Amino acid sequence: MSRALRRGGAALSLLAGLSLDVAGTATQARAQGAPDAASTVLRDDRRAPVILGATSAPSSEIVDESGLRYYAAQRQNERVQTEIARLRRRYPNWTVPTDLDTLKPSPPEEAPLWDLFTAGRVNEVRAAIAARQAADPEWRPSDDLARKLNRGTLRSEVKAAEAKGDWDRIRARVDAAPDTLRNLDIDIAWTVAEAYARTGYTAQAVNAYRTILTGQTDTALRLATIQKAMANLPMAQVEPLLAMGHSAADGSSEFQAIRPDVTRARIAAVLHEEPAGKIEPADLAALSDAVRKAADPAELSLLGWYAYHRRQFREALDWFKAAIARGGDARIATGLALSLRELGQEREAEEVAYAWRGPSVTNAALYLDMMGRRLTRPPVAAVDPARLDRFAKLVLMMTSGEGAQALGWYAYNACQFEAAADWFQRASAWKPQEAAVSGYALTLSRLKKTREFLEVVNRYDGLFPTVVDLVLPAPDAQASGPCDPVRDPPAARAAAAAQVRVPKPVPATVLGRALPVRRGEFPLPVAAENPFRFPEPSERGREADFLRDAKALQPLIARRVPGVPAMPYERYGFTLLPAWNGMDRPTSQAALPLPPAGTLAHADAPNPTQGDPSRTAEAHDGDRFGPFDTASDRSRTDSRSTGLDR
Repeated sequence: MSRALRRGGAALSLLAGLSLDVAGTATQARAQGAPDAASTVLRDDRRAPVILGATSAPSSEIVDESGLRYYAAQRQNERVQTEIARLRRRYPNWTVPTDLDTLKPSPPEEAPLWDLFTAGRVNEVRAAIAARQAADPEWRPSDDLARKLNRGTLRSEVKAAEAKGDWDRIRARVDAAPDTLRNLDIDIAWTVAEAYARTGYTAQAVNAYRTILTGQTDTALRLATIQKAMANLPMAQVEPLLAMGHSAADGSSEFQAIRPDVTRARIAAVLHEEPAGKIEPADLAALSDAVRKAADPAELSLLGWYAYHRRQFREALDWFKAAIARGGDARIATGLALSLRELGQEREAEEVAYAWRGPSVTNAALYLDMMGRRLTRPPVAAVDPARLDRFAKLVLMMTSGEGAQALGWYAYNACQFEAAADWFQRASAWKPQEAAVSGYALTLSRLKKTREFLEVVNRYDGLFPTVVDLVLPAPDAQASGPCDPVRDPPAARAAAAAQVRVPKPVPATVLGRALPVRRGEFPLPVAAENPFRFPEPSERGREADFLRDAKALQPLIARRVPGVPAMPYERYGFTLLPAWNGMDRPTSQAALPLPPAGTLAHADAPNPTQGDPSRTAEAHDGDRFGPFDTASDRSRTDSRSTGLDR
């Protein structure tokens, strides 16, 4: 039990660390509302936030110069000056292009088309061109008009698809006409690169960003390109783009201004277990100083999770405390509780997790995990009644199988068998595990509820070997435990109950002797319904018929389950029906593929165990409990050791 809880706690720590890093950094988007502050770009919850400084934003704006260039090509100087004045009013940092005098005028007959194009009426331009070509098939628009018309059409299509979030359409549009990628406006080039990244074409996205950096000389636009790449690509793909930065006279990179953003992105990659560039101590110290001054709980928790990842738990604790003090949420409280637990301050960690259980189910699960380990870890001391009561209430509210199992073993080792039976019954119903079912069977045997005990053993035959081993124990099984009926007199059991000293339970060897099992008691068919998962049929209305069907008796002989070792009776030549995949021999858990890392199934997966070697005995008239196979000395045993009344 405690091993499983420790595995769950470790997985929970990892999952909480990863999820909180993303969630914490995402809250930086609140800075967008301040006009004089840095704005945050966060396009993917697995990428680091990108902070655009206020000083670089104006020079990064895209200025539509098509009208100005048209007037300059037509040598309409008065209109040129008027357009320059308009652009300067709208974009104070904009500079006049130096190539206006080199533009060649377009044919005079295209003047109406240029007027329509300048007004943004692209569809009307195409209609006019089609009408002109219908009247004069030999006529073609000038290369300048055709090129800008195609670029305008691409811009309108890309912007419309971006507004709808249709990134596949953007990628398909660009792939269908690769020539359109030449001389793109930089905002459209950014959108195309983002479309590649969002649709999983990482290599093409990297090439798009590399092309922008290669052809762009404006420092502000190059910085913005790197920031957008960090928001959309894994950090490992951004590192080569960072290497394209020009070096200043003092040897520093032109991307030095966004060094804190790069450090944040690398930290995010480390927390997601993705490759990234080295985080230099100087960069980390600079970011830490900036975070302390900003006092943003999201960034404080980001550094907390990074310290936790490096197992610097004292430093992580300080970061999480600072984040909570500045308005941190329940997800940051999870980091605080985990750091306290790693520092050995388990009672404080328990209180933090319990206090923040409402806003976050992660904290509730963490609290149940810590209390469960507390109740089952040897040596176990008495727990304050109020503390135990609140744990039990939360277990019932959340129908926690692990929590009910911990309470069951705590009560069992305190010789409180009635309470143990109640908790084990719920644990077996909410989350059937070998430890919970074994505890339930043991408790029923101690309460002399033989019929219920045999029903539990029969129910889990073929799935949990230690449960069946309670009626077919190994010859060298030894009794142990403070409440053992053979070794400990009633006075000793009363003392154990009063002191609540709980050793580590050993479910398979607590009984000193096997219960007598007759042919009419094992194997037996059992009902399949679970009383703690389904209400009575009268409460379900139209589903009553379904529940009545579920009460039909199940097959008598158990089927083999892949990944489950040999059943105890296989030592004597008995066998099970083949598994669903045809397997007719026991297999170990190591033979099965592990569930994906980070899932609950992976956290609950037991340590690989070796199944008992067994031979498949020949079936006799379909009776699994046919004559003993006496050909082997290993199968020869005294009938008294099996508990079978032949």
